Amino acid sequence: MFDSQSEPQRTTPSTANAAGLSDADQMSLLMAAPLIFGVVVGALPAMSARVTAWLLEHNMIIGASESPLLALPGAEGAGLDVRRLVVVVAVLAVAVALAISGLRQAVDRRRQQRLRMGDQVK
Repeated sequence: MFDSQSEPQRTTPSTANAAGLSDADQMSLLMAAPLIFGVVVGALPAMSARVTAWLLEHNMIIGASESPLLALPGAEGAGLDVRRLVVVVAVLAVAVALAISGLRQAVDRRRQQRLRMGDQVK
């Protein structure tokens, strides 16, 4: 089935992306991602009680007795009221806007670099 005198493996030239990661590095990260995800998900219940207590202590979430509008999973009924929910939505909107702005600037920078080298705009 397997020939013991098969051709030696050919090495392909390593290409690096913009972050400096080679194809092998990217594949290693993709293979490690499920393991990392499993460890994080497994650790959440242990961290959840401490995090919930800290958030309640610092009034970042409200207790279950105050009937929150949005109950957080794993927080034993604690969650967000309207005021806190508005703050969370605003922070998420700003984060999304900053991410989109950064992506647009990166695309524009690459486009300008290509134009300086004589490439055609698509």
